[in-house]
Amino acid sequence: GVLCTDALLLTGGVLANVSKETVEELNTFLPSAWSHSNPIDILGDASPDAYAKTLQVAGNDPASDGLLVILTPQSVTKPTETAEQLKKFGQIEGKPVYASWMGGGIVAEGQKILTAAGVPVFAEPDTAAKVFTTLYNYKKNLEAISAPAEPTATAEEGAKARAAAAKIIDGVRASGRTILTEYESKKLLAAYGINTVQTEIARTEEDAIKLAEGMKFPVVAKLLSETITHKTDVGGVKLNLQSPEEVRKAFVEIKTAVSNNPKWGPQHFQGVTIQQMVKQEGYEIILGSSLDGQFGPVLLFGMGGQLVEVFKDKALGLPPLNTTHARLMFEQTKIFKALKGVRGRKSVDMKALERLMVQFSLVVAEQPWIKEMDINPLLASEEQIIALDARVILHDLDTPVEKLSKPAIRS
Repeated sequence: GVLCTDALLLTGGVLANVSKETVEELNTFLPSAWSHSNPIDILGDASPDAYAKTLQVAGNDPASDGLLVILTPQSVTKPTETAEQLKKFGQIEGKPVYASWMGGGIVAEGQKILTAAGVPVFAEPDTAAKVFTTLYNYKKNLEAISAPAEPTATAEEGAKARAAAAKIIDGVRASGRTILTEYESKKLLAAYGINTVQTEIARTEEDAIKLAEGMKFPVVAKLLSETITHKTDVGGVKLNLQSPEEVRKAFVEIKTAVSNNPKWGPQHFQGVTIQQMVKQEGYEIILGSSLDGQFGPVLLFGMGGQLVEVFKDKALGLPPLNTTHARLMFEQTKIFKALKGVRGRKSVDMKALERLMVQFSLVVAEQPWIKEMDINPLLASEEQIIALDARVILHDLDTPVEKLSKPAIRS
């Protein structure tokens, strides 16, 4: 029972709460020492009839989505007779029934009886728990795919978004590039209604200072490059700049860092972007998309920021999403509980986050030239949900149209 419970919880399953009515009914025929909770332990000397009655009562409890019967052979256990009693309850409508008959050859005949009755039999209960959660998630995914879509934009707005994003991509390709700058990436996201932090281009120190003064200090200065996507790795990000002099210093330091980098050089510096410094009061999330050889574009949602590769808290999905499927992705991550509000923090606007995830999935589904894309971090708080950084990589310029990204799910 303990191994099975651990496996169930580790794979995202939940133990059903046994109702008061079910407990009272079980009390009528089980010994007083039974567990009175889930897992329902009916003790090692339980008769075949007790197993059968317990399965029937537990199956009638509306809180359960499935049932697993575990038998370990002891001196008074009757694995074959118990299997005979259970086989008539093996098909409970709407609820899968699994069995774990442990004991090798001692229980082999009982395993055959259950298998013949259509009851899946597992040698170890933790394997059964993993299979259950896998099938449950599969069922939920099918339901999400077929759920009616909640409109996140009108048909006219959708057409404008597709055209605006395609224009940005066409411009990048016309210049012979496959990597969008951060500025271009944010413009593409904004075309689909995804909120991004104010970002302006500065080619010179004077431009940077002028833009910063036009915003409210503090500001951020980031490397503008048509080739370098990981700006932090080359010293290309300067945060919390409080004055014109700090902006000037940041511009020079970023330019120098790139120019003196043996891997890059001055030709990879096209200036900086000046951005409003956003208060880091919230949770950093990553939204991503990459290509899979079998499924095409695959979406990612999870804990973001610089430690994204350390925590590896993520869920995957296939575009295009609806809000139901977006919510299912969120629920598969550890950060989901935090987003709903913990330790006195208010919940993030989950409906808004669902709509944003849907829009992100539409970018992926509707723009076939996109090979990879991510928003990291997406800052989510009770006040706002805003993209602080973005990265978009296109397919090679000579890629045949028939080889471009195609979603596995198509209408």
